Amino acid sequence: MEADKESGKERPPRGEEVLNPKKLARLIYPEFRFGKTSPEYALRLVELGVGGFCFYGGSAEEVREMSRTLRAASETPLLIASDYENGAGQWVKGATELPSNMAIGASGSEDLARRKGGITALEAKALGVDWIFAPVVDLGGRAANPIVNIRAFGADRELVSRLAGAYVGGVSSQGAVSCLKHFPGHGDTAVDSHLELPEVKRGRQQLEEEDLKPFAALARRADSVMVGHLSVPALDASAPASLSKEIITGLLRNKLGYGGLVLTDALNMKAVCADGGAGVKALLAGADVLLYPEDPFTLFEELSRAAADGTVTAAAVELALVRQDLLVRKLSPYRVSPPAFDVVNCAEHRAFNTEAAAQCLAWAVGDWDFRLQPGATVGYFEPLTPVSAWKGSAFVSELARLGVRVAPYEPGRDMRLVAGVFSKPRAGSGGINLSKEEQAALEKALMGAESSVIAAFGSPYIFNGLANRPTAGLCAFCALDEFQRAAARALTGAVVAGGKMPVKVEVGI
Repeated sequence: MEADKESGKERPPRGEEVLNPKKLARLIYPEFRFGKTSPEYALRLVELGVGGFCFYGGSAEEVREMSRTLRAASETPLLIASDYENGAGQWVKGATELPSNMAIGASGSEDLARRKGGITALEAKALGVDWIFAPVVDLGGRAANPIVNIRAFGADRELVSRLAGAYVGGVSSQGAVSCLKHFPGHGDTAVDSHLELPEVKRGRQQLEEEDLKPFAALARRADSVMVGHLSVPALDASAPASLSKEIITGLLRNKLGYGGLVLTDALNMKAVCADGGAGVKALLAGADVLLYPEDPFTLFEELSRAAADGTVTAAAVELALVRQDLLVRKLSPYRVSPPAFDVVNCAEHRAFNTEAAAQCLAWAVGDWDFRLQPGATVGYFEPLTPVSAWKGSAFVSELARLGVRVAPYEPGRDMRLVAGVFSKPRAGSGGINLSKEEQAALEKALMGAESSVIAAFGSPYIFNGLANRPTAGLCAFCALDEFQRAAARALTGAVVAGGKMPVKVEVGI
């Protein structure tokens, strides 16, 4: 406490006099997880004054109603956000799920990227969600990365910049706001930041020439940038990127010239949640939004103490709120007349997947070396998966519709093998590609087959490390039914796989 010069009595420091507690609360964006978070708890957070929420899950009707309820209770314009990287249907039951970024990357099509962004934004707005935490602009070239993979457009910085820019344009065209993530680049890591702090070992020059390029290219168009929980010693040897003033203020704002809103990745992630005062450190480093803390009320108390002792200044808080208000103003014209609810999962949006699928398929190996004719018999196989649990039902059904007889694969019978492999990033799983047991089962199947094709409905890196080279390998980069059907059609020659591999894979000998 400071002493008042006239009375001699102690008075609160300047920060405590100026800062309204609700201004501090507006920096906090908690999760709202349907089926877990109670509406009463969320309304307590609205009363506290939080700036918005990050939604997870729910049905389309539940999301729309909850966004309305929370907004009606708030004194300030709440920003509702979600990780709709692959369309609202990625999280919301009854909305449209869209192809992965890597599928779009294989097509190389800015039109598909723009339309993906536009469809996502239109459905999000109809649900009451303003802020889409996408696109991922990390480079996807590292096979061992357990969390980026097919979330990236590809490994090439120019491809990523071009398609991410088109996606951002699509989002903006429908009145939502986007987010580039995860600054300064999560691609060259080998661990999941939901579990531990990843380290980026690249030197500064390589970072500037590769990982930072998409952020630099889109900095003046970006509505927001999410900073990853990443150790990047070449940029700051003492603090993770999300808590680093050198990286957020020095690099992103000053060097790259980014003046928009910066938010942290989720503060409950194990990469930083054990760090006492991570939220305060992120704010001091230059973040404007503190996303998904483990306990929002505890974070509010930490911010209040930091404001009271002068660590957090009124000027820093006001600047962060100005950047939030800029997003609100951009959204305001669209809130007056939101899209009709019936755009959610409408026929036009579902048709996009069918139209895009063939353009996104890419041969990883053996282009044209494996073709199925009507009347042919093949053995279908998913590693360590019983027939009753096959994920490739749309794929198998389409093969059958095209006249191919499909039976469960039996090794040693000289059957032609069609192996469906489904592998994708799952937060907190710590891995993405085949387990040792799954790989061994796949190897055994390949060894016993007359000829073989692997259809990868997810990570293309499942080809890496196989000792036995399949006759052919086709990548769909996602498991949408429309993509499964297109893959079946590509194997029979009914359509041409029009994409090119956006990453390099190492196929067995």
